[in-house]
Amino acid sequence: MDKYAKAFVKASLAYLGIGVITGFIMVAHPDLRFTLTRVHTHINLLGFMAMMVYGVGYHILPRFMGRPVYSHRLGNIQVWLANITLIGLSISWILEASLGGVWHTLAILFALGQGVSIFLFIINLWKSMAPPTT
Repeated sequence: MDKYAKAFVKASLAYLGIGVITGFIMVAHPDLRFTLTRVHTHINLLGFMAMMVYGVGYHILPRFMGRPVYSHRLGNIQVWLANITLIGLSISWILEASLGGVWHTLAILFALGQGVSIFLFIINLWKSMAPPTT
């Protein structure tokens, strides 16, 4: 398994644990539900689900096609970008709920970074599945 595929699977499992913890916090402290709802949702969806899809996708899909991944460099960049922007987005949302202001702008920037990360995955796998040029 490529290093970045394994990194995505490991990050995915870590985010699953964080998602469970934020869920317990929301149940135990109802006053934090509004603050943590978006964080909990995105940690589970972008953290656990999407990163598991990235890791398994990078490992399995090129093998099904009988070709290597188009760019290992894009895969490595995506690992860092996806994790940094998800953590930044989560922290920004927590601070936005209590402080507002600049944290909303930062949340938008981190969300854009997540979008870029997703498109890196799309491009990398799309090109990996493209027919070889002769």
